[in-house]
Amino acid sequence: MTEKPNEAGRTIQSVEKACRIVRALRELDGGGVTEIADHVDMTKGSAHTYLNTLKRNDIVTETNGHYQLSLFLLEVGEYVKHQNQVYHFAQDSLDEIANETGELARLIVREQGHGVYLAKSEGENAIETPIRPGQREYLHYTSQGKAILAHMPESTVQKIIDKHGLPERTENTITNPDTLFEELAEIRERGIAFSQSERTRGLRCVAAPIHAPSGEVVAAIGVCGPTSRMSDDRFREELPELVRDKANVTEINMQMASNQ
Repeated sequence: MTEKPNEAGRTIQSVEKACRIVRALRELDGGGVTEIADHVDMTKGSAHTYLNTLKRNDIVTETNGHYQLSLFLLEVGEYVKHQNQVYHFAQDSLDEIANETGELARLIVREQGHGVYLAKSEGENAIETPIRPGQREYLHYTSQGKAILAHMPESTVQKIIDKHGLPERTENTITNPDTLFEELAEIRERGIAFSQSERTRGLRCVAAPIHAPSGEVVAAIGVCGPTSRMSDDRFREELPELVRDKANVTEINMQMASNQ
């Protein structure tokens, strides 16, 4: 068994390669041995060995030489989602935001310097989006992500920037650290984060942070809609009040549960 050091300590190369295979299957939507081997820069023989091992452990399935991720991962994903305390207490708030606005309400949690979409609720006029629960995002170009960053220590935010950068998604994405820190200070002051075509052109979003009973920011809840339905009054006044209220309700419910 071969190990190698990295910036976070020592890791097992074989496990890292298996993880690369799993990610490749997701990115490629399945594939044959040759396609997968090319994608992860691995020999065909090695890829075949890893795929067979993953198959024997029910991580992947294989039909006529075509490999796909198995439904076992769905079971694992559902377990992880329901294990998260925020999910249980925020779902009602998401549904209420979606029903009251007719738009798309989403919940993002923080994990290892990224934002992860944990849940959503769609109002009657909600935009269609390819974003799925479990999908990871950079924190700096979504309203929920910025709401989370604003309530983290600046030293932690700087470490996230150093590690992940500030990649540009649209021409409106904040890519300058100084500009980002200025906006995060404004978000802390008003308790609300906005994004305007920063991740997706033509989309406006409003979000508020959710704090755990310990006081640590763990998630953010928000609502998104097309610019055509997000007038300045609605975007700057009506929706912030609603989102802030639902975030507060979620925090109170989490606090009450922790006291039981």
